[in-house]
Amino acid sequence: MAAFPLLRISHDCVRRSDSPVRLGDSVIPALILLICVCIPVLGYRMAQLQSMAVKRSLVWGMTVSALLLADRIMLFQSPALRMIAIIGVLLYAMKSVTYVECSSRDKRKLPVLRWIAFHLWIGMRPYVFAKRKAEPYRDARKYIELGIKRFLLGLLLVVLSWFLWHSAVQWNWNHRYSMIGATALLLTGLSFAGHFGLLNIWAGVWRWAGFDCQQLFRNPAMSRSLNEFWSKRWNLAFSEMTTLGVYRPLIGVVGKNGAAFASFLFSGILHELAISLPVRQSFGMPLFYFVIHGAGIVIERTLEKWDLPVSGVPWLGRIWTFVWLVLPVPLLFNPSFLKSIIWPIIGIY
Repeated sequence: MAAFPLLRISHDCVRRSDSPVRLGDSVIPALILLICVCIPVLGYRMAQLQSMAVKRSLVWGMTVSALLLADRIMLFQSPALRMIAIIGVLLYAMKSVTYVECSSRDKRKLPVLRWIAFHLWIGMRPYVFAKRKAEPYRDARKYIELGIKRFLLGLLLVVLSWFLWHSAVQWNWNHRYSMIGATALLLTGLSFAGHFGLLNIWAGVWRWAGFDCQQLFRNPAMSRSLNEFWSKRWNLAFSEMTTLGVYRPLIGVVGKNGAAFASFLFSGILHELAISLPVRQSFGMPLFYFVIHGAGIVIERTLEKWDLPVSGVPWLGRIWTFVWLVLPVPLLFNPSFLKSIIWPIIGIY
């Protein structure tokens, strides 16, 4: 009979060895930080190699490897923390990708300190940090003040979304419409606070330091076409990244329309990594959202060839853009993502 406990212990050991190793919570941030430090060090060295094929292979291999490692490290963390870690690693890795592509055309080499500064800004144009003015840009203060106002407006909208939802629960209002209203206010508030607020303040600080960092979100509501929205008004860091990392390398291979569609396909994959991977659900939905937009861009370019640009009538172009952006948006901000990351902010579980 004494042998049975030994058999049980042996069985437990085998079972535990088959299960994933769980890292201590204090170790995980240090490991993610280490990855984010190693990426720029390796990327800087890769960009100095002679062979473009070798550079591209190495930098893309590093990107994929870093993402896989970060996801593995964050395996047992909350979806929100996984999302932050994946986005951080992806941001730094793609900076190396864009630098490799830029340095193949512009042979200037960023000094080490400027390379570090580039990684302290969300934008993807490395040579913004190649030159520094001796004095601050005159509009730096305006950037910061506008960013503060938008940040406060964003916080107000988040508070209103919380108030709307909890009032709906207390007074038994229509659940569906209350949920839609609270979600719309919350997403808009988060965008104002982050995209239009904090990033504007950040750009203003760099302009104060003499570097030509600019707004990354430029009145997107004024867009008269999908092309204008994605290339000139919404998240220019993302636009710079896909242009430098995907569009330009492919344009000579598959043509303008093919390269544009590939850029949206790549954008969809990145959003899969940032949205679907952290929550481990709804794979394919963000990708499909950007495939739809890639098709929309091809349609717009075809209409332009026929001398029927959608931006020809401004109000019609804005309606066109709004419909393409909003109707499929449940694919991007799908229920799994909302339940795991967005709704808990205002107490929806």
